Amino acid sequence: MRAPGIAIVIALATTAAHADTLGTAVRTATLDPARRVVGFVVRGKSKLRPRTLRYLAHVDEGDYLRTSDLKRIKQALISSELFEQVSVSLEPDEDEDGVDLVATLDDKHSWIVAPTIYVLPGKLALGVGYAENNLRGLNQKLLLYGQVGTRDTLLFGAFLDQSVRGTKLTFRADMYTSSRVTDEYANPTTDATSTEILRTSTITYLGGGVLVGWNFAWWAIGDLRLRGAHVSFREAHAPDDTALPNPSIDGYDVTAQARLTFDARGHYFGVTWGPYLQLFAETSIPGLDDFDYSTALLRAYYSWRLFGDHQLELRTLFTIGRHVPMHEETTNGGVVDLRGYATDQFRGDTRTVVRTEYSLPIARSKLFAFRAIGFFDSGYVGYQFRAPDGRRNYLPNQHDNAGWFRNDVGLGLRVYVKAIVLPLLGLDVAYGIEGHSPAVYFEVGLTDF
Repeated sequence: MRAPGIAIVIALATTAAHADTLGTAVRTATLDPARRVVGFVVRGKSKLRPRTLRYLAHVDEGDYLRTSDLKRIKQALISSELFEQVSVSLEPDEDEDGVDLVATLDDKHSWIVAPTIYVLPGKLALGVGYAENNLRGLNQKLLLYGQVGTRDTLLFGAFLDQSVRGTKLTFRADMYTSSRVTDEYANPTTDATSTEILRTSTITYLGGGVLVGWNFAWWAIGDLRLRGAHVSFREAHAPDDTALPNPSIDGYDVTAQARLTFDARGHYFGVTWGPYLQLFAETSIPGLDDFDYSTALLRAYYSWRLFGDHQLELRTLFTIGRHVPMHEETTNGGVVDLRGYATDQFRGDTRTVVRTEYSLPIARSKLFAFRAIGFFDSGYVGYQFRAPDGRRNYLPNQHDNAGWFRNDVGLGLRVYVKAIVLPLLGLDVAYGIEGHSPAVYFEVGLTDF
């Protein structure tokens, strides 16, 4: 008999809570009304164009904004990593009925020219690079890099416009030429510590590509790319200089690529948080290509911002390929995936990588920020869908179902130059668990294409 009374009390409490929420919404709308955006204004020490402000702030003309939205807009501008200081406001437009979104900005130094040097036993390379991360104030990216080395000589150039003439269209053009000495390792299953090399050859790659895409949302981009290259192989030999068959035929590599990227991450001076997901597929174009292969890739990252300026990041990657030629085989080993092993020590057509990394601040000055990292890398790569027709000359250890699983742990240092858009210097010291192999990697971060 008490149930109706309980129901009445619950109903009254629910009604009161709803009325309180409605009252708060009404007061918010009255004190902070939504106003229509009719223009964009850039002030301060910045070369940013108004149309690029619209893209970076994730705001379009005709959108309605409240003062409470400015915090979100400020964070979006900071996440672009183009500015040292950011403040935003809404001001009445002089000509139209609405408001202007006004951003007062202090640009970071957006370009850098720097020499590079790479020195390891048996490897020496000297190069120079130019990178611009905010060309003409339009958030356009331009990268030029050339290197001459004892094993790797290359020339690379790329131009990226993420919002062509202020629209949702994206465009990229790139070219890449290289002559690279490549080692193929024995990696015997009975000895994980082995670093024996079975074959060394030189790959010459002359190629380029054009990409067009569309911004479905600030966090969702789809694009298509046409890529073409001529690839040749020469001077294959064993460690004792005995001549060996080249690892692949020469030919034209012409493919179509499709990519869908979801990137809702935020960035704040070296700290990243939020999700990232990318789907990628590539296939040869019949009649234009000599290798007849296809690949698919899935990347999934998630980063957590902890204690204000600590970061925990989990990265996963899965790649699978069919009849993949030697120059497009997926590899593990080196700074990109398994930092405790030699660069590209393990190769195949199927690959999985998991990386966990924790980053924390250790020192900060007016110009520099120093962060320490600890990491664990885990990866598998192997052969599951080999080319069947002799276009790829496989070594005995590269048989069907051959595969290698490795892990490493390590520590590292990151140096961020706060006034420069392209800020990252890194030093990693890693230990390969199965291989009992220490490794040291130094990296210079330029820009992400």
